[in-house]
Parts: sequence; structure tokens; C-alpha cells
Amino acid sequence: MKPPIFHEGNVVYSADACSALADAARRGEVNFNAFARGQYPGRALPRNVLPGLRTIGFRNAVNEQHWGPDWHRNEGIEVVFLLHGKEVYETSTDHWDLKVGDVVVCPPWQLHRIGNPYIGIGTILWFIIDTQVRRSDQYAKWPSWIVLSEEDKSKLSQLFHGPSQVFHLTSKYVHPWKKLYRILLTDSEECPVSTLAITVNELLYNLLEFQNQSAKCEVASVKDRGSTETMVQLFFDKLQTVPAQLEHPWTLRDMAKNCRISPSHFTECCRRLTSLSPLNVLNQMRVRRAETLIRNEPQKSIIEIAMECGFTTSQYFATVFKKWNGQTPTEFKKSVAQTGNEE
Repeated sequence: MKPPIFHEGNVVYSADACSALADAARRGEVNFNAFARGQYPGRALPRNVLPGLRTIGFRNAVNEQHWGPDWHRNEGIEVVFLLHGKEVYETSTDHWDLKVGDVVVCPPWQLHRIGNPYIGIGTILWFIIDTQVRRSDQYAKWPSWIVLSEEDKSKLSQLFHGPSQVFHLTSKYVHPWKKLYRILLTDSEECPVSTLAITVNELLYNLLEFQNQSAKCEVASVKDRGSTETMVQLFFDKLQTVPAQLEHPWTLRDMAKNCRISPSHFTECCRRLTSLSPLNVLNQMRVRRAETLIRNEPQKSIIEIAMECGFTTSQYFATVFKKWNGQTPTEFKKSVAQTGNEE
């Protein structure tokens, strides 16, 4: 069966088929179990049952892996949860080092990948629901078995509109994911239709409830927007003026904690101050620092500069550097050397 396609002007995208995961499972490199339909691997979902549910499953990597899915898009809303271990999640503009309890909300047709470039050791769960979005001017249509109110469905559509988001769930909201894992561990060939339907509805409702609770806590904790933005600005000023600070493996939660505010409020302040996400601000500063080092300390290797500026891999350093500079670090170093020779 051909994967669904998405039209954005004259550009056409095809939905992913998870072939890298299927190949790794066949090689015995990961434990994998899923119910799926269409192009996705797994035990077949019964026809005309749970329409729109494209895949729901888990994969468990117990050893170091040497494979990872390429950049890809999915036709539906995708929710991914990290149950055990560590993982990297990336979009074309953002990068997250996922920790246990993190949930990823990915809208339809968002370019993304898990792994950098290889997947990590651990267990992730996921489900993808096709909301029939095939063009950029279309709105999400939720399947009839999603029994949330129309108001809640509208809120869900808003949650899945725009770039990917990552939330860290508290124990109350982690429990249903553990329940889903136990359901998927069964060896029964019969698809537990009712159980899957109830669980997915619960997980979607929990996403809304968690977001609402986080927003209430944020409002209660913020007394003075002006002073909070000043605190965030001072934090970024310190990063810019103290190069050693850029080496720290900052996460969104770490940066927000440093400013004594919630991650979502830190992100909001950051966007108001810079029109960028916190990660983009951090990466921009690191790239500017790298440019200075390349100019002033040409004896240093690219990997040395990457580490000194807080990048964990040379590949990710090259990707981010090119985004902000238009050249890879190696290309930039050559251009600096040529300019110096001409002078």
C-alpha cells in the first residue's frame, strides 16, 4: 500500500513507513511490537476498526544501537513517550535530549527524527492518528472513536498545530503510558480494540489536563512579567559574556530553573525578548562563540571548538553552525584562512 502524501504548494511529501525500525526488528537488534495499518509495520489492526489509528506500539533497545531512522514525516498527529533510557528528538529547528517521563507532541507532516543519528538505549511508546490533513489549508478531523468533547478536540487540534513540543509528565500522567506498555506486551494475536480505544482517549485527555494544570501553575507563580523578563535577559547576557557558561549542557528545564520560573514561562519570555526558542538562542550564541574561536585560534580542531562551545557531537555542531552561518564549520574555517592569506 502506498503511503499517504501531503501537498504544500508544488511540493509533495510522502509519509514515513518506519522501514528502518522494521529492518532492525528483523535483525533482532530491538524488541518491537505494534498494531498498525497501511504502510506501518506491526500486527494488522482489524479493518474498519479504530479508523485513523495508523500505528500504536513500542520498541525497546537493550544494547547500543548503530542505526536510526532518517528524517521523516508522518501523516497524522504523533505522540511519543520515553518510558526508559535516554533519547534524542530533533526537528529542522529544535533539538531535545529526552529524559524518562518526557512526551513528544508532533503535528502532522512535521519533519523530525529520533536519534542523532543512532537511537538510544531504552524504551519508547507511540501512537499516530491520521486526522486527514493532506494540504496546508486543511484542518484536523478527529475519528469518531475519539470521544472527547468538541471543545476538547478543538483544543487538541490547537495543541498539535505548529512545531513539535516536549513536556515532562508527572507520575499521575505517566501511569496510563505504563498501562499501554503492558497491553502491548501481550502475545495474543487478537487486537484489544476496546482497551486501545479507551487508553488512547485517556492519553489525549491527559495531555490537555496536564497542559491546563501547567498553565495555571505558571500564572500563579508569575507576579511581575517585567522583572521575570529582566531575569531571563540577565541569564542570556551571562551566557554571552562568560564563554565557559556555553559549555554547560543546558536543557530547557535547567535554564528555567536558573531563572526560577517554569520551562513554559521561560520559553514565553525568551520568545518575547528574542522571537526565538530558548534552544535557538543558545545555539546562536554558541555558533557566534565558535566563529570567534575559528578566527582567533585557528590551531584548534573543529571538534575541539565544538566541545568548547557546548556541542556534544561534531555532526550536530555542523548542522547548527550551517543553519546560523550558511556554511559548515570547515567551510567557514577555510574562508577565514583564505581571507587572511589575501591580506
